[in-house]
Amino acid sequence: CNEFTQGRQEKVRAFIMEGGLSIGGVIVPPPGYLAKVARAVRAAGGVYIADEVQTGFGRLGSTFWAWEQQGDQMSEDGIPDIVTLGKPFGNGMPLAAVVTTPQVAQAFEDVGVEYFNTFAGNPVCCAAGLAVLKVIQEENLQQRALEVGGYMKAEF
Repeated sequence: CNEFTQGRQEKVRAFIMEGGLSIGGVIVPPPGYLAKVARAVRAAGGVYIADEVQTGFGRLGSTFWAWEQQGDQMSEDGIPDIVTLGKPFGNGMPLAAVVTTPQVAQAFEDVGVEYFNTFAGNPVCCAAGLAVLKVIQEENLQQRALEVGGYMKAEF
C-alpha cells in the first residue's frame, strides 16, 4: 500500500482475495497474512473484500469460510469488510450475495444507494439457497470435505 499511496500518490480503495486461491490449487495464505494486508489496506483508506465464490460454504473442511483458515492468528483486523458469495450458494441456480459490515452498508446509504440487486430476490433461487444451506448442515458436507481433503493430501 505504501508503494501506491506514497510512491505513486495513488489511492488504495480495496483489496480482494480468496482465502484459498482456488484456481491455483486452493493455496491458503500463511497465518496472519490476511490480517496484515487488511490493516495496511484500511490504513490507506481501503476495504478488505473476501471472495468466497469458489472456496466458501465449508468447501475447505475445517472452516465454513476460507478467510477463516487464518486460524489462531486471525484477529479482528482480518475479518473482511465485504464478503462475496456465489456459485455454491445456489448449487447451479443463479444466486449470489454480498455481506458487509454495518459501516460499509452505511457508506452506501450515505451516498444514496440504499438498495441494489440484479434479480431482486427471486423466490425460486432463494429457496434453492436455503435448500443448499440445509443440505450442507444435515449431510455434514463440511466434515466430509475435511475428511476427503485430508485423504487426498495424505495419499497424493
